[in-house]
Amino acid sequence: MRKFIIRLFAFLFPALLILTAAEIYVRHLPNTYRYKDLWMWQNGQRVHTLILGNSHAYYDLCPKVMGDSIFNLGNVSQRLEHDLHLLRRYAEACPNLRTVIQVADNSNVFDAPMEEDEPGRATYYQLYMGYRKHSPLSRYGFELASMTSFWGKMQKSPLFSSSVFAGSDARTPATLECDSLGWGTAFRSELCNPDDFLPERINEHLLTDSAAWQSNKATLQEIAAECQRRHLKLVLLMTPVSEAYTRKASKSQLAAIQQWVHTIKNSHPNVQVADYSQDPRFTKEDFFDSDHLNDRGAKKFSEIYSTSLLWQQ
Repeated sequence: MRKFIIRLFAFLFPALLILTAAEIYVRHLPNTYRYKDLWMWQNGQRVHTLILGNSHAYYDLCPKVMGDSIFNLGNVSQRLEHDLHLLRRYAEACPNLRTVIQVADNSNVFDAPMEEDEPGRATYYQLYMGYRKHSPLSRYGFELASMTSFWGKMQKSPLFSSSVFAGSDARTPATLECDSLGWGTAFRSELCNPDDFLPERINEHLLTDSAAWQSNKATLQEIAAECQRRHLKLVLLMTPVSEAYTRKASKSQLAAIQQWVHTIKNSHPNVQVADYSQDPRFTKEDFFDSDHLNDRGAKKFSEIYSTSLLWQQ
């Protein structure tokens, strides 16, 4: 029995060593979650305005265009529960924080929990942004638990590619797909695929779980209450989307969102609603796909929003 255990250990040890080395390596690769967490702890005192939300925040709002002291804490598929966590996590590190811009539209208000469809991303909040929803020994405590995400990172790493990402700048690691103030740089206009505007390719963001809708409503209410408690202005923002997206979207869902954000506005004096979802100033040339702006459209929107009367109040 002793010989068997020794042989088994000798057989497994190299594999465990390789897996451990791979886990350590991939955790040290640059990613937006680690970058944004470190940036906030190091620079939070400079922040006057925080941008929260999913890809509609991450790709559509460029702090460098909007003005000083703004940081984009959005990320792809970020849920409202993560927005609330990030607000609470960094609020004390931001003594000069005055305004929170929270994306609240058809792209995120009806989202099911991230664990149901994108568990790899749930791991990032666990590892890099202090969201202790799961045990450290659960599948969300290890990068290797999601092999799809793991290989995606490895293929962009120096081991597989020597190229640098053209959208990054001198103050951010070369493999990041965001600039130094957190804006996502991957949706460049020259990379737009016209097929993404075809009716069958448009994402409807349909409600699939009424319990998730109720949970998200409660979380958005908590975000408003948290901002009010901290004497922060909260802007519930609906970003520009294409006409094709609006045509295909569920009209009842759009109406439900409008009703809910205005309910929150009416019950919290610190809340404002900014709806650009059908703004005629944005044409097809401004979009990367049916509901995300490209880099030029994002800069256009950021300038329009930053100079609006709502922004100046």
